[in-house]
Amino acid sequence: MKHQLARSWVFSSFVLLGIVACSSSNTTPVADGGAGGVVTCEGAPTLTKAEFAECSSCTISPDANPNTCKPPRNVNACCTFVRAPSQELTRGTNLNRNSSTDPTLQLGCLDAPGAVGTPKTVTLKGFVRVFSSGNDSAGVKIEIFKEGEGGALGEPVGTPVVTTNNDAQNPPQMPKPDWLKKCPDGGCTFRAYAYAGVPTETRLIVKTSDAAGSENWAQLYDYNIFFSNDKVKPGDEIDYEPAAVAATDINTVASAAGGFTVRPEKGLLAGEVHDCGDVRVSGATVDTDAPHEGDMFYFGENESDPLPDKGRAAQGTSKLGLFGTLNLPTNVPIRVSALGKVNGETVLLGTYVVRTFPGAVTALSFRGRRPWQ
Repeated sequence: MKHQLARSWVFSSFVLLGIVACSSSNTTPVADGGAGGVVTCEGAPTLTKAEFAECSSCTISPDANPNTCKPPRNVNACCTFVRAPSQELTRGTNLNRNSSTDPTLQLGCLDAPGAVGTPKTVTLKGFVRVFSSGNDSAGVKIEIFKEGEGGALGEPVGTPVVTTNNDAQNPPQMPKPDWLKKCPDGGCTFRAYAYAGVPTETRLIVKTSDAAGSENWAQLYDYNIFFSNDKVKPGDEIDYEPAAVAATDINTVASAAGGFTVRPEKGLLAGEVHDCGDVRVSGATVDTDAPHEGDMFYFGENESDPLPDKGRAAQGTSKLGLFGTLNLPTNVPIRVSALGKVNGETVLLGTYVVRTFPGAVTALSFRGRRPWQ
């Protein structure tokens, strides 16, 4: 947003009251998928680590679905009803991306997110990675926008960049990544890029799309992108790997999620849940305040071929931290919230407002409580 949200410490004592409030008008027991017991409104856990600034002042949208407690979505997580997590949160260790060898959860930013600093202008450098399909990330257009009010696209940042298949202009990452199942022999080609004129300490949206309009690459809007000044390297550079999604992946995911059909006038949501150390976590549950087709789905544990696992409804995210849902309303603010269980307590891991766009994927990676929250 153009205007940063101020922290409302005055209201902090009222946060838990507003967040755990859950209607008792619907108390139909719902099986919890194997964790033992049932999911009810009366049995909703108390939410902790929920002192996010917007949670003290948000209101539940009358258009939200549901807009009151409806098992199994029995926790009001910052005006978004989310299913209570059924297992302890754990880090996704020893993966190829957003991982660690240290299993210790980092959740310090939920208590102390820090402050927003003074912006600097930097150049982003790295390699354009592919989500699952696509042997070569050539032909990807990268655009960056400031995040506007209610998740809207704000003013553009810098000059759009296009990757090419010219190895001198956009050299491939070496050694070539080969851990994705659909990479050819010798590995996938992740193309180098450089994007100048990017402000730090600013909420950004990174868009990737097909540069030639040939629909090889889907439109992807990546939210919650924020480069802090402590990430700036010599030469005013920051390492960043934008993602590209092959257009074919959208239908593959929709089919695996339950045989759904992607509606071109609707939007899609996908993302990951990370801890404050930017490491993916398993056991998190996620949902939106906007109606979507089917339940929120979570991906299985196969990092080389990530696909939805319909059996994870009660378990939440796997070690990949991946979640998604389909056919959401477009061009309206949508709040997304994530929960986790830590030492038996249900914790608000993150909340964020995004928008979806017709026929496009909105990506959101939770990274704990951000400085403006």
